[in-house]
Amino acid sequence: MGILEKIHSALSPRVRLLDQLARSAGRFETLASNLKHDAELCTYPNLKAGLERLAAAETRQANILRELLLARGVWPKTPDTSARVGSSNWERLNASLALQVHLLRDLNLEIAEWERLDPALADRLREFAAEEDRNLAELRDLTLRCDPQALD
Repeated sequence: MGILEKIHSALSPRVRLLDQLARSAGRFETLASNLKHDAELCTYPNLKAGLERLAAAETRQANILRELLLARGVWPKTPDTSARVGSSNWERLNASLALQVHLLRDLNLEIAEWERLDPALADRLREFAAEEDRNLAELRDLTLRCDPQALD
């Protein structure tokens, strides 16, 4: 176990979970930014409109997490960003879809832990996760529309 893992595991459960939520919040902000950028690069009007709506929805979601954290004296943590990959709409959207799936899975794990420490926050995060699940379905639909392997 590395030094960071030892320090992290020594923190109180609440501090550790707030840190995890702060990291997730930063990654949700990245997802919103990525989707906005994806919309800017898109040249297909219907796909572009869908991406713009989804980017706005994800921005609202990221702001909800930011407010939940700020109410607890914590700021979202900026993730280590890597260069965006993908020369096509499908490649970019597929990367955003993978990120959103990962974020939602992690959030659901965090909710289970929050349930013991702060049931009210767990309830808010469940509402957040339900909206993310709807956004995920929309992003999956948009991604499939530009899948080069999809059949009509």
